Amino acid sequence: MLDRIVRLLEGALAAALLTGLCLLSASADAAHALNAEAPPDGPLGHYADFLQESGVRLTPDEVMTRLRRGEGATPRRPVPDFGIGARPVWLHWRIENHAAQSLIRRLSMDTPWVDDLDVYVIQAGTVQAHWQTGDARPQRQRPIAGLGFAFDLHLEPGRTDVLMRAATADPMVLPTSLQAIETAGTAHRWTHYSHGFVYGYLLALIAYNLLLYTGLRKRSHLLYAVYLAAFILMNLGYTGHGYAWLWPDYPGVQRYVILISMVLFGVAGLQFAARFLDLARHAPALRNAVHLLCVAALLAVGAAAAAGQQAITAWIAFGFVVMFALVMLLLGVLAVRHGYTAARYFLAAAVAGMSGTLASSLAVWGFIPFNEWTYRAVELGMLADATLLALAIAHRFRQDQQERIRAEHLARTDPLTRLPNRRAFREQAEAIWSTALRRERDITLVMIDIDHFKQLNDRYGHQRGDEALAAVGQILLAAGRRGDVAARWGGEEFVLLLPETNETQAAALAERLRQKIALIRLRAGDTEISLSASFGVAQRRGEASLDALIDNADRLLYRAKQLGRDRVVANSSEAAQPLGGPTA
Repeated sequence: MLDRIVRLLEGALAAALLTGLCLLSASADAAHALNAEAPPDGPLGHYADFLQESGVRLTPDEVMTRLRRGEGATPRRPVPDFGIGARPVWLHWRIENHAAQSLIRRLSMDTPWVDDLDVYVIQAGTVQAHWQTGDARPQRQRPIAGLGFAFDLHLEPGRTDVLMRAATADPMVLPTSLQAIETAGTAHRWTHYSHGFVYGYLLALIAYNLLLYTGLRKRSHLLYAVYLAAFILMNLGYTGHGYAWLWPDYPGVQRYVILISMVLFGVAGLQFAARFLDLARHAPALRNAVHLLCVAALLAVGAAAAAGQQAITAWIAFGFVVMFALVMLLLGVLAVRHGYTAARYFLAAAVAGMSGTLASSLAVWGFIPFNEWTYRAVELGMLADATLLALAIAHRFRQDQQERIRAEHLARTDPLTRLPNRRAFREQAEAIWSTALRRERDITLVMIDIDHFKQLNDRYGHQRGDEALAAVGQILLAAGRRGDVAARWGGEEFVLLLPETNETQAAALAERLRQKIALIRLRAGDTEISLSASFGVAQRRGEASLDALIDNADRLLYRAKQLGRDRVVANSSEAAQPLGGPTA
């Protein structure tokens, strides 16, 4: 009796266990099923089973048989990724159409660099549709023209199985979605609009920098334009725009253009950075290292592509792009530490560009989840990078202008007195002289000489002499009116050009200046040093040139020295008697 009860319990337990397993299996199967009437938003990875081939190509029947035996697995991420050079992968979805009529849904796969892509639609155990495509085939062979791959599925009521086989030597990342055709069209339009904005913005920056290069001949502007152009080429390649628009009949180009343009992008960026930061002058060893890295990357990717080693080319390209991002960040940090021009803008740009480049590279590589944000992070980073670098270039341009203005100012200014030098005086005075001649207006010139300046230098040293020159210069700077031109003529001589001023007014001004100079006191130890100056005042009275007026004022200055110095002499008196100062 007891044995019978035990057998009944064992039977009941086995039945319960079997029922539970069946329910669990049905639940799991239901969890993987897609509802054709309301497809999920987002990628389909968690709704798929996958198998990887081990060397021999499988048929759809073999795949379905192995999946029914439970040999498949569910991808660990919504977007399945398998890395560079992965073995061919089969994805399987079960789609349930609970409607009474057939439905059309668009299956999309948004990475355009998959070499070979096969899609099978199976209903009632029979293959109803089969498409063969991939970027190893011409663009015109795609069932629906576009950036990625799209297939319109005609789903009859009931169950439909969809198999997708993907094979590529590039990174195997498979973002798939199922949408109503109208919804898919809207999504693709927004994708086109966003890419159009990116290209338009970057092309405007390229045109602007090419114009600057044409006008200024600064190579940093040319290299920056090349850097942006390399990014656009890379973006055209990996988004599929290039294959759709530019080389649709050349799958061999599409196979390598993404990888080669990645290296070109990094090389152009490093060359621009080296030029912009002037590494050849500030850090020649680092500049040589950057140059060697660029040459090595170009040779390596070129050799791998020429040998037809797509997987090796992909490893080189992705490795170099990651290295490029890190080197740009390093250069930005070093630039800030050494105080290079616009270094903070450059560092911010490097951080933005590095973040976007790394995020997209690692997402495509399979190290971080692949989604719309990580896939297009390189574009967002590049927009920020381009904007900040444009600001850096503008800042550098402003600083160059300011330095040029300062250099021109220094070339035209006497550093000791801060007055214009003879060259600057000539430039300003000629225009004033021409205006006075044309309008027949009064103009007077005053020549000034510090008395006994050589003896002051010999007795008290050149430092006291410099202090005397600076003190007189300050008096002339403070006394000048708007339009007057005061300058250091040379040595201990100064000149003062007074437009709209007659001789009497000029002589009165010269007398006030003489008195102020006489109040100057310098010290040499315990000795107090006083100064005096002589003045020659000449109003234009028929002189045909400015030089003639200067010669006349210089003659009057010499006369003031002959009369005992520390006085003002003008040409109004026939005897050239002094108008101010001590009597002879």
